[in-house]
Order: sequence, then structure tokens, then C-alpha cells
Amino acid sequence: MNTRLLFMAAGAAVLVWCFRNWRQAIKMALLLVILEGAIRKWLLPSAQDLVYFAKDAVLLAAYCGYIGAGGRAQRLKGRPPQILILVLGFAAVLGAMQVFNPHLPSLLVGFLGFKSYFLYVPLLVVLPAVFPDSASLAHFLRRYVLIAIPVGLLATAQFFSPPSSFLNTYARGGIETATTFGSSNFVRVTGTFSYITGFSSYLLCTAILILGLLASTGWTLRRQLPIYAALALTVMGMLMTGSRGPVYSLALVFPFYWLLAMRERGSGGMVTRIALGVGLIAAFITYSAPEAAEAFRGRASSAADVSGRMLAPFLAPLDSFQWGGLLGYGIGATHQAAATLAGSAVPFWTQGITVEAESGKVMLELGPVGFLLVYFARIFLIFFAFQQALRLRTRFHRTLATACFLFFLASLPGYVVFDPTAGVYYWFFAGLLTLAVRLDRQALAAARAAAQPVAEPAPQAVPVLTRNAWQLPNVPRSS
Repeated sequence: MNTRLLFMAAGAAVLVWCFRNWRQAIKMALLLVILEGAIRKWLLPSAQDLVYFAKDAVLLAAYCGYIGAGGRAQRLKGRPPQILILVLGFAAVLGAMQVFNPHLPSLLVGFLGFKSYFLYVPLLVVLPAVFPDSASLAHFLRRYVLIAIPVGLLATAQFFSPPSSFLNTYARGGIETATTFGSSNFVRVTGTFSYITGFSSYLLCTAILILGLLASTGWTLRRQLPIYAALALTVMGMLMTGSRGPVYSLALVFPFYWLLAMRERGSGGMVTRIALGVGLIAAFITYSAPEAAEAFRGRASSAADVSGRMLAPFLAPLDSFQWGGLLGYGIGATHQAAATLAGSAVPFWTQGITVEAESGKVMLELGPVGFLLVYFARIFLIFFAFQQALRLRTRFHRTLATACFLFFLASLPGYVVFDPTAGVYYWFFAGLLTLAVRLDRQALAAARAAAQPVAEPAPQAVPVLTRNAWQLPNVPRSS
């Protein structure tokens, strides 16, 4: 109890700091996403329920600080497409109404569901105000992906440790015994995360971010070796989790990455370096941890009904509509923590209906209107990111838009609502896309201003601003 009280007292002081320093608080929340599981498992197991909500509290304090900052923060914010804001607004209103769905066992379940759907959405607008320029953003992203090196080394130690090792504990309240690869003694690792699902989401996010950063430098080796090491450990971590989703997702989106890379200036040399880099990473994994590749291959080959699992996200909404009807069972009804909040051993309010795919869960909870709003936003972000990957003028910003496109595409059939790690990263990428668009416009405006000839106006001349005065077709496409 003393530990919990101290944690709450320290947390209150931290939240005041987060309100006053909301930009740093956003970065802190992204760091907490990585460290939360380690704190729950090893540092503060007696207060792990409080730690679970720590990043949410930090984000709420940062949102309030952003609103209170006013002027300068508002000028730095990005401008997401108006239709996206409208759709998300309608979805939030519907979600708030669904909190009071009579099928739900308690309001707490509804509030938990609303948090899962909408708490991280403000990152779409707040994140662009955190970084004033491209240099600060690039510096943060580089440091953030390099965290994958110690996380990957920890995962490697977990993989080669016995299941009973202290390193292979889970956060209490879930699985107590570490999961292994079938009958072998190799553990499916969790890194610094509470469970395999969160770690898998982090690895997919990190891999795509690294691909974006490497594309922005043309996959050169100069000063990029730490980034290559982070990518190698990230891919190796994917194999050690035994989770097929991130590996398949990365394999499916990589051809799009390759095709978009072909459009860049000097693409011939970069494509060669990409092939060489991928080959070196594969050789590193094969040499340093062949057991991981073999364990993953064995698990993947033994999986039954792979095609059925891949089609489930697209077919599940049809079945869920038959069960949930027009109004659904209420927001949060199928959440993994709903039964605990309701004080029940089983979620009796769903009448024994269980759905695995998130698309089916959304349909079952919100009904067809809510389902269409949620998935319209996701599909819109895919096309908007692809459009910006083709349109943006500066190479760094184009490659960031490409990374966002790949992540949105990979996340479409995956978990965004019911995996808090994936939820944070999904809307982080949405904010990153909005930020890339804003920074690219700033860079283009600066280039246009630099290209303007400096001429002394003639006496009595009246400056006339026409619509085409801002159009400078000779501004080069930055590489």
C-alpha cells in the first residue's frame, strides 16, 4: 500500500510537470510505451495497474497543456484533412452515446471502451506542435528507434534463458508461465513489454520507422551502422516472439516500399543498397541466432488454416452484424478487461458471442454506423498517406509519408483499438503524417522565398498580389 501511495503522490507531481511541459510529456509518453511493461514486471509489480494507466494520464495532461498553451502551439499544429476530422468527430459522438448502451454491464466498461477508441486520436493534432522543424523531428526519431538495440538485446537474453528465468516473467493478471515454441525450451519473448502482443506491435512500428529513416538517407552505410543494428535486432525480435502477424505484415508491405523507393533520385544505387542491406541483416540473424529463425519457421509451418485467419478481418464484420444488429452491444463490450471491470468471470452481456478479429469486434460493439466511421478513417489515412508519399517535395518528408502509408496499410486488418501499444503508435503515425505535410510546406515556402529576386520597387509602384504570385514552378524537387 505504501508503494502505491508513493507512486500516486509522485504521479500527481509528474502530471503537473507534464501540463507545463506538454511537448516533453508527449515524448515521455512514447518512451513509457516501451518501458511500461518492464516497470510492471520488475520494478513496481504491486502497483502495475497504476503503471498501466500512467502513459494515458501523461497524455491527458499533455493534451490539456497543449490547449492551455494557445497561440504558438496553435500556429505549429498540423492541418489534417477536414473530412477526417469530421468523421472522427462523428465517431467520437457515437462512441460517447454507446457508453450508455443498455447491453453493457456498467458505465466503467463503456468508459474503458471509449478510452480505447479515442484517447490517442488527439495525437493527430498535438504531435505536429511538438516539433518546430525537421531537424528536431529527425533527431528524435533517430534516438527513438535506437532504443530498439537494448530492447532487442534483452529479448535475445530472454530467448536463450529458460522459461523459469526472472527475465521471462509476465505482468501479473494474465499468463503466469512463459509461452514457448511448442515443445522446445525456447521462450516467445516479450522484451520490455508485458505480453507478446504489445512487443510485436512495437517491433512492427520500429521496423517501418527505420525503413523510412534509411530511405531518407538512401540506405548509405556512413553514420548509419547503429540504425542498421537496430533494424537487425528488430527483425530478429519479430522471429523470437513467434508472432506471425508482424512478419507477414512487413513482408506484404515491403514491395510497396521498394516501388516507392524506385521513384527517388538515384534510385538505382539505393535499390542495390537496399538489397545488400537486407542480405546483410538476414546473414546476421542466420549467423548470430539461427535458433530464432528455426523456431519461427517451425511455428509458422505448423499453423493451421492460415488463409482463414488472413481472411477473418474482412469476413468477421458480416457475422458480427447478424449478432449485434444496428446498435451493437456497446463500446467496450468485447474489451479484454471488460469482465474484470464488471466483476464477472465471463462477459455474459455478449450472450456467449466471441470474435477474434478487431473488425468484427468493432461491428459487434458499435453497429454498422460506428463500424463505417471507424474504418472509413483508417482507409482514408491509407490513401492520404500514399498521396503525400507521391506529392511531398522534400525527400525526408516523402519517406516519412511512405512509412506512414506502410504502417496504416499493415494495421488495417490488425489491432488498433484493443491493443493499447498499437493504438498509441497508430495515431502517432497519423500525427507524424500531418507533421510531415506541415514541414514540407514550410520547406517549400522557404525555398520560394529564397528564389525570389530582390529588386528595389519603382517609385509610386503599387504592389499587386495575384493568385499566381505564390506559384513558383522553378522550385526544384528536393532530394
